[in-house]
Amino acid sequence: MHTRILLSVAIAVALGAPATHAGVPASTPEGITLVEVVRELPISQPLVLWLRPGDAEGRTLFSFEKDAPGSSKCDKECAIQFPPLTAPADAKNVRDWSVIRRKDGGRQWAYQGHPLYTWSKEATPGEVATNVGLTETANSKLAEDPVKAGSLLPPAGWQVARFTPEKSIVLPDGIDAKPVAVAQGVVLTDFNGLTLYTFKGDPRHDGDGCAAAGCEAQFSPVTAPAIASTVGEFSVVSRADGTRQWAYMKQPLYAFKGDKLPGDVNGAGVDARWQVAVLSTDFRPPSVAVANLDGYGNVLSLNGFTLYGGYAFDKRWGGRNLRDTFTNVYARGKRLGTAACADEQCLKEWRPFLAPSDARADGFWEPVSRGDGTKQWAYKGFAMYTYVPENAPHEHIGQAIYEFSKPEGSEAEFKRAAFLEDIGKASGGAGIYWSVARP
Repeated sequence: MHTRILLSVAIAVALGAPATHAGVPASTPEGITLVEVVRELPISQPLVLWLRPGDAEGRTLFSFEKDAPGSSKCDKECAIQFPPLTAPADAKNVRDWSVIRRKDGGRQWAYQGHPLYTWSKEATPGEVATNVGLTETANSKLAEDPVKAGSLLPPAGWQVARFTPEKSIVLPDGIDAKPVAVAQGVVLTDFNGLTLYTFKGDPRHDGDGCAAAGCEAQFSPVTAPAIASTVGEFSVVSRADGTRQWAYMKQPLYAFKGDKLPGDVNGAGVDARWQVAVLSTDFRPPSVAVANLDGYGNVLSLNGFTLYGGYAFDKRWGGRNLRDTFTNVYARGKRLGTAACADEQCLKEWRPFLAPSDARADGFWEPVSRGDGTKQWAYKGFAMYTYVPENAPHEHIGQAIYEFSKPEGSEAEFKRAAFLEDIGKASGGAGIYWSVARP
């Protein structure tokens, strides 16, 4: 038995999605996932510690200290406990990802030159990476007893692989490279962590609209010191006023004055010729974009219709509607699977975002199996849906719907309530909270 509470009404919407970047390499090859390693905190939202690559099921990946760059020293006996991350026959090198040949003839993925492995002892995808993250922050007083006695940690000589794109590019002082969720990729940022942009042409002398509209005034050149010189793919260009400006791949770099916090990408919608300075792009299923909803910020959409996730109730200070209060625990989503909406009544209101039968995991997206045998896309571990009552793009009347599961009635209803309570660990009730999917 489900009790449903609706806590949202439609409000004005402003769409703003970053432009696509043809020819930019992918952040991950097909079959490789990206997973946020988080630390769960009492009542407050989970804290993201770092980002890691995973296999197609989200399992922790490892590197071996005895490996030389581009080659594996893990022999046949070693590989029983640490199976190599197999690369398919048609796999090709892309940016930080390369394919190495093993002595047994197999093909293995390497990240930034380090061959990758899974570990046969890991029972729950990501368990070891989480334990490592908790151990590293054990003295930060963020939570009590962060790692239980006997927690599975890597043996000597093995390290958890981390997603560190900034390590594979030579960067000048004051410029960094970071994954930015709204941009759906790895982008260049300034010393404050703010997104950087490029312009196709010269915004100062663009008589086609940018200069006339004063858009250059909204973008600040990324100045270079007087003694700065070429660093890797970064060069210095001289401006008409005599100042010097950093350029990447011969494209001058700018910051947008409308970006106030790290992760903002508000400059992408000012003019079609302004683009985010992207190093790599994250995979997205066809027709998925990032939209901006007034009052809710950036969300994922499918053909313009808002995407939602169903999340088991958990303790959370500040709710789920404030900025940066919607971090979720990947393992909870994996365990929940498609159970947020599985019965006939629920499916009348929530439409699963179906994936092709041959879909493979890539980046933050994974295909999960439904009870009827179809595949459904999951983002950051949680299955995605659209809300059937919405009749027009960019509506979000499905936001903040609570479906309470009551431990009464049939045995199935009791088991569902117990299942959801065990996932969410929220005292006082169990159920599903429907919310817009944030990038």
